[in-house]
Amino acid sequence: MARTTGTKAQRDHVRQTLAGFGATPAAIAGELQRRFGLRPRDAFRQAHGWTQEAVAERLNNSGNGSASFTGARISDYERWPFGGRRPTLAALNALAQLFGTEPNCLVDLDDLAAMPESDRRILGSANTSSLSNRPTAAQPVPPSNNMTEPLRWDLGALLDETELVITVAERTASFGAWAQASNVGPFTLDDIAASTRRIALDYLTEPPVVVYARAGLLADRVFQLLQTGRQNLDQARELYTWAGYLCALLGWMAGDLGHPAAAESQARTAWMCAEMVRDNTLRAWVLSTISKIHLWERRFDEAANAAARGFSHAVEGTAAVMLACQEADAWAEIGAAEPARQALRRAEEARQNAGNDSVGGLLACGVVRQHNYAGAVLLRIGEAASAIEHADHALAEAAADPSVAYGTLAQIRIWAASAHLNANSLDGAISMLSPVLTLPPEQRLDPLVHRLRDLGRTIASTPSLRASTEARRIQAAITDFCATGAARQLP
Repeated sequence: MARTTGTKAQRDHVRQTLAGFGATPAAIAGELQRRFGLRPRDAFRQAHGWTQEAVAERLNNSGNGSASFTGARISDYERWPFGGRRPTLAALNALAQLFGTEPNCLVDLDDLAAMPESDRRILGSANTSSLSNRPTAAQPVPPSNNMTEPLRWDLGALLDETELVITVAERTASFGAWAQASNVGPFTLDDIAASTRRIALDYLTEPPVVVYARAGLLADRVFQLLQTGRQNLDQARELYTWAGYLCALLGWMAGDLGHPAAAESQARTAWMCAEMVRDNTLRAWVLSTISKIHLWERRFDEAANAAARGFSHAVEGTAAVMLACQEADAWAEIGAAEPARQALRRAEEARQNAGNDSVGGLLACGVVRQHNYAGAVLLRIGEAASAIEHADHALAEAAADPSVAYGTLAQIRIWAASAHLNANSLDGAISMLSPVLTLPPEQRLDPLVHRLRDLGRTIASTPSLRASTEARRIQAAITDFCATGAARQLP
């Protein structure tokens, strides 16, 4: 079909006049096509006032250009299908981005009639704004469901090596844009870190069921970020780290609420997160949680082993103090006095090198908590007088620190009451127990219930205490406490 294209001066006059009237390049291209019969790719180039060499240079500088465009190649694209070479969809996409239009605006009836059916289908689809994301004859075709299937290239549709380079460059650029995108905002990680620390701290003083629910919601937020979006590697590592800490906290809390199976499941997920990020401090606190779960399931050897493993990972904060105390606690439960004493000595040595904890609160072992473990261990291995000294020191320290966990103080008072009973001091035991027995039901954690139940059995099985009105009153209060534990507050 013959084409009358006018003179360059005539085309420039139309372009400049329309531009002076505020017309867009697309409108100018349309007028050039109507008035002079220009092909669409030629019309859009001239609407911008660019030569073919200028278009090639801009393409090479635009990021489409690991391939090398030339003015001759642009000329070939413009002449096709009456000569030249067919522009691939990748080339049409690159030209459209440069001209500020859509790829389907760069083809006419003659182009559509001469191009492959697969190209026509894509150009005729509703969304042609980004052909680089669509599978084409010249692009890799991803499988619809099986992402493990390798990408396939239809090399027969590629006209030469330059077309291949253009297509591969578009794919790599697309991946680069995808990899740089993130669903984590500038303050997201700081907010998650602060919220995790607040949960760990609030658990020491607030109703456990409420704090457990908050921790679950925050963990779900972190899981959603990881599962439904993408992040750079540093962001993903930090998200997995906080996911691990939150699961460790949830595991510890679930155990306190009397749900060891849930606690164990959450601890396993926490360990998976710790392994993914290879974070030794997180590993240490997860093993601390696991040791605690084993202890309350009366798997004492496993509790001691988990604590010892955790101690080998603990390099920051007070995790080493906590784990050595837990190991001592497990050994004391099976009457292994010397290993228990050695573990207590390791805890004291670790205290000398302890730094700040990255989470704190529940995942920290302050001096009062250390006294709690030490006193309980010494009581079990027959050193009641030393245990009472630890109780007195702990309560004195706690009086000056309102952040000490009510659960820790209650544990101290329970085993200290046992120590006083061993010393035949019922008054001392009652003095220790009275604040515990007035705890509100939502703070009656499962470990406290178990320990008080054991103390109640001791009172019931001791003839001299069975005859005491005060002892029977305390036993009745213990029975009431155990019947209204925090686990019963769950919906």
